[in-house]
Amino acid sequence: MREVADIVFQVWGARGSIFSGGADKTEFGGDTTCFSLATGAGMTIIDAGSGLRAMGEAMDLRAIETATEIDLLLTHLHFDHICGLPFFEPIFCDNTILRIWSAAFERDEDFRDTLSRAMSPPIFPSFRHWDSVRLCTALPGIAIPLAMGGTAVPFPLNHPDGAFGWRIDCEGKSLTIASDHETGNSAIDARIVEAANDTDLLVCDATYTDEEIVHRGGWGHSTWRQGIDLGEAAGARHMLMTHHDPQRADGEIEMMEHDARARNEAVTFARSGWTHIL
Repeated sequence: MREVADIVFQVWGARGSIFSGGADKTEFGGDTTCFSLATGAGMTIIDAGSGLRAMGEAMDLRAIETATEIDLLLTHLHFDHICGLPFFEPIFCDNTILRIWSAAFERDEDFRDTLSRAMSPPIFPSFRHWDSVRLCTALPGIAIPLAMGGTAVPFPLNHPDGAFGWRIDCEGKSLTIASDHETGNSAIDARIVEAANDTDLLVCDATYTDEEIVHRGGWGHSTWRQGIDLGEAAGARHMLMTHHDPQRADGEIEMMEHDARARNEAVTFARSGWTHIL
């Protein structure tokens, strides 16, 4: 077993809006948003996009270390961020304790009602395993304890219907998630910079090119240049660009990554399977 201080971050899905397959999308993957953070003591998952299915399969096959107590932090409830939940194999294991956290609701009951509506007929067959999960509400700016050790603090993002990023701290290391965010709201941008201050890894929204963003105002996403601006202002040690446009082919993303690294070498564009030690 790893030492608790050895904190491993892994990408399970980095595509935005909808799953996107095809021969030209194998390098960065087609699964939607899902990340994991693991220590020898436990595991935290960020978002339940289609990548969560692959993660659950890897846990079932013991391809990665398993955990009996898991915290799942949701940024928001748009379908590309929750569609993997009913396909997450550990939910069906009696010895798994899964806590799902959201900062978008004041009461656990409201959170449960909203999430269950997304997984009920005629949209989805009745999900009969709600007793296997614990739905919990978090308050913006207030830390919650994590089973893996350390804490997570939610903070607001600029995104349609609302979204929240997460700052996770454990054993002197940190991860900050700020995907699904549109820059331009000075108060929210400043709060992200504050939340990500001196973080080891900042996950940024990089959906659009400079040309595309001109016509995408209000869509809730950013460019890699805007992501780097936030990361540099925060003093982030490394920046991970994510939420790739579903139409974006591998070659296009590789060119974006090349241009981003020409500006700042501490930048990586997220690929399914990418692993980083904090």
